[in-house]
Amino acid sequence: MNKVYIIGAGPGDREYILPKAVSVMKEAYGIIGAKRLLPVLSELTGKTEGFYPFGKIDDTIELAEELLKKGDVAIIVSGDPLLYSFFKTITNKKPEWETEVIPGVGSLQMLGAAFGQTMEDAAIVSVHGRKKTKGSIALTVKEHAKTFFLCSKEQGPDFLSRIMLEYGMDDVTVYAGANLSYEDEVLFSGTPLEMADKEFPGLCVAMIFNPEPEVVAKKALLSDRDFVRGKTPMTKEEIRAILIMKMGLMADSVVWDIGAGTGSISIECARQCPYGEVHGVERNGEAVKLIEKNKEKFGTEQLFIYQGQAMEVIPSLPVPDVVFIGGSGGELEDVLAYIADLDLKIKVVITAVTVETIAECSNCLEKYDKNYEITQVTAGRSRKIGSYHIVDNNNTVMIFEATI
Repeated sequence: MNKVYIIGAGPGDREYILPKAVSVMKEAYGIIGAKRLLPVLSELTGKTEGFYPFGKIDDTIELAEELLKKGDVAIIVSGDPLLYSFFKTITNKKPEWETEVIPGVGSLQMLGAAFGQTMEDAAIVSVHGRKKTKGSIALTVKEHAKTFFLCSKEQGPDFLSRIMLEYGMDDVTVYAGANLSYEDEVLFSGTPLEMADKEFPGLCVAMIFNPEPEVVAKKALLSDRDFVRGKTPMTKEEIRAILIMKMGLMADSVVWDIGAGTGSISIECARQCPYGEVHGVERNGEAVKLIEKNKEKFGTEQLFIYQGQAMEVIPSLPVPDVVFIGGSGGELEDVLAYIADLDLKIKVVITAVTVETIAECSNCLEKYDKNYEITQVTAGRSRKIGSYHIVDNNNTVMIFEATI
């Protein structure tokens, strides 16, 4: 069986392409690479035929499959093939292919070398072709001494610097580099304030040094009496505590709270996710006013509130990590179908009290996660009668957990 070689071309300069890579390319039947690299590869290999430019991902894979019928194929990628590169795409789409990786020098290594910064204690983040929330970026920098970034034209070092300023991290140092190893190499460093208004080439890399990294701890949970209350029913504190645990929130999680009520779950999620986003959806106008009051009381600026039916609102929301559904206004099936179509693994937690809602949850979740879990919770509180205490039980709550 013929083999596919995934070869890292480093930053693109011929001096950074390994002799092993050149040897493999000389023997390959077909070589696929970026147009700008093909003249360099032709010169290195001494070959004038068998070169093919990269196209769309599916077109490139189809081309490689045709070439494999006649011989080995070398696919040349910039930087290191093992770091946010084409190799993972191939292993996902064509696991049956026999592949071999020949690594290259990555642009992040080049940046570290240029500024004398080591990488053993670094976090690595790609914002090139990937959606990362501002909070997620800020959290990573907050918790690490060094964070290296593969940037995009829209999310470059200036964009990263503005995030640092927005989250009050003006004591970090931002390093940036572009066209590394070439004659027109560009290197910058400075504070976020100095870097926020600079212009950078379309494709560059960055590193942010944080002199005092710290782990962001989650806050203790609130009690019912902490909230501004109204006539709208509120999830009781004992149930909230279990729900927050079940949701498995991270400091930078993006959360939907469908049927937000007074906002007790939304507020708790926002407090647990200081670098995340919480989007509360509630159709009742009075309840929305209560959420606004509680948002102001607890200073949860990362909580966004929307009045309306769930299916009217959620198409405009960012893709969530976790969805809590405390009430769907009769749209549970539609909401779950919408989440399933997002084609990501999303944690869903649903509460149900009535027999009808319990049955509906079971029937709907069965379509998406046959291993969904149910937890039954009953909480009671004491009250005094004369010299005695009795316990009044609240409604039993069924908590559904699924990944869809």
